[in-house]
Amino acid sequence: MTSRCFLQVAGSLFLGFATIAVAAAAPSRRINPLALPDYPIGRSVRDVAPGQPNDPAGLWLSETTQQFRELADPSALWHEGKWYLYPSVDMAWVSADEGRTWAHHPLNVRDIGYAPTIVEHRGQFILMASHSGLYTGPTPLGPFASIGQLEMPARDGLPPPIDPMLFSDDGRLFYYWGCTPNSGLWGVELDAANPTKVIGEPKELIPFRPDTYLFERVGSANQNPNTGWMEGPWMIKEGGRYYLTYSAGGTQYRTYTMGAYVGDSPLGPFKPQQRNPIFRTTEGLITGTAHGCIVRGPRDRLWVFYTLFAGVAHGFERRVGLDLAAIDENGELYVPRATSTPQALPDSASAEAWLPLNESEPNFGSSSAPNLSGRLAADNALTTWWQPAADDPRPTLTAHFSTRATIHAARIVWRDVGLDTTAGKNPGAFRYRIEAETAPGEWTTIIDRSESAEDFLVDYRECAPVHATRARLVILGHPPGIQPGVTEFTVFGITGRAGR
Repeated sequence: MTSRCFLQVAGSLFLGFATIAVAAAAPSRRINPLALPDYPIGRSVRDVAPGQPNDPAGLWLSETTQQFRELADPSALWHEGKWYLYPSVDMAWVSADEGRTWAHHPLNVRDIGYAPTIVEHRGQFILMASHSGLYTGPTPLGPFASIGQLEMPARDGLPPPIDPMLFSDDGRLFYYWGCTPNSGLWGVELDAANPTKVIGEPKELIPFRPDTYLFERVGSANQNPNTGWMEGPWMIKEGGRYYLTYSAGGTQYRTYTMGAYVGDSPLGPFKPQQRNPIFRTTEGLITGTAHGCIVRGPRDRLWVFYTLFAGVAHGFERRVGLDLAAIDENGELYVPRATSTPQALPDSASAEAWLPLNESEPNFGSSSAPNLSGRLAADNALTTWWQPAADDPRPTLTAHFSTRATIHAARIVWRDVGLDTTAGKNPGAFRYRIEAETAPGEWTTIIDRSESAEDFLVDYRECAPVHATRARLVILGHPPGIQPGVTEFTVFGITGRAGR
């Protein structure tokens, strides 16, 4: 079971402290949101100065403009034992350990448009994004060279070239696209030898059906019957069947959702699955789970990379997640669940659940920042955060467990308050320690990031198992001009017999 806790905020009060050597070790589990280094500034706000009036027609959620960080709409390849991840706003990230850790490998074409897509086709890798041309390269990391624009025939009713997806099937090449308020998703075959050329007529493959599928409607309660933003098509072939997935409901809402149609050929005809939507998560830390890709990857399993909602300033303020997908006994594609706790690798011999040891308590005060009490760092929400007072010399958050527990890991989701690249207030490393109270008044460092120079907006670290009744986050440094905000500080482990 999980234990209850509360967080208290302290300045530089320490009862006792034991310094030990803390060796950095690669994590044994993965976490959501994915702990990707170098989250970029949002594509639409790189030159925006905070504090200006917002465009009422935009997706702003804050009263005035703010810069924010953003990754979304991920495409991925599993190639020669590695994940290659291509999200909107920057590319690419690579994982050699099945998604537990990631390295940023900037491409020679890094931000060619929203919703990148990549496919291995006839010994080359073809890359494109919304409104972009096509690029080819010899490896998943390029270098990529332009081969020109897609020459789509002029025809009334075709949606603009947004949210593309390239799919190679037995030497043939197909293009899927669509992102409109109330139109459907389309597909067409491309010339396999010259992908800028179209073969045949484009077809609408999935219509907008808001009366049949209420989840396709936009809104916090899917209340708008006329708008859906059908978008993000993705094709996967399994067992001779073709599954065409899509997203709807608006990326700025927790109700953003993924559905699926199935057919016997790359261009259909397609029928909706009985099991729809296939991925919908509206409560908890991970919500708005849609627009991504489903790929057969490590351990011969199906995996889903997806966008998740984190909007404070803007609807495009999003993060990226990774979970298992599956096909059920009726041959229908689905995602069992979105996870927010450390996930052991499938078939791992050490799969005992590590659960949050701290959950927020309602009755609680914050001595460092009365306006934002510390419990907001443990309320299971990516849209709230705690920030210390500006004059706090050593901001500290302390998590109390309801019983003695064994700590295995911790996750910090940061918020860089005051981000303003136009004024030189840039993203960077947050430096900290995590300490555990192993005996009354005796604090021991279990995770040491005091010398970190790495920029992790989501930072997940594991430690040697340690028994404790409390744990605390001590913030030691942050990027110049930035106030450190803690969106979530979660300590993971085991309570009960193992922790006594």
